[in-house]
Amino acid sequence: MRRIEGQLGSFEAVAAVVGRSVGCVSDWASDARTACPSWAQAIALDAAYRAAGGEGAPLYEAYGKQLDMSLKEMTACHAALAEQLAEATKEVGEALGAAMRLTVPGFSLNQARIADIELDEAETRFKGLRRLIKSFVLGAGPGKSGGAQ
Repeated sequence: MRRIEGQLGSFEAVAAVVGRSVGCVSDWASDARTACPSWAQAIALDAAYRAAGGEGAPLYEAYGKQLDMSLKEMTACHAALAEQLAEATKEVGEALGAAMRLTVPGFSLNQARIADIELDEAETRFKGLRRLIKSFVLGAGPGKSGGAQ
């Protein structure tokens, strides 16, 4: 909004483009506010910015950057899920392998303890995996932690 205001000369000029009050459009420029122009208003403001000799489209660019950030968050969530799935699978395999050793007569007490430890490690991984998967349900949506799908 500041680029548009600078190119048009004042918030009064910005307000005239979209038919809103100066207070409204200055709120759009405030980091302390969450209000923003509608799509139609954003297009009109970017067009007025260009008509006044500006290069680019400030609001279009800002929305693009926000979309990129959201997609990066989503990709990061999916990467974390893949990593935790791999770790949980590894731990389960180790736990099952250790437990299978107990099916052979004459297993040692140490082998039983190792199987118990491996099962604890697998259980811990599953708890972490469950928390992450719940974040995909509870945290879904833009601007929320967890899965951003």
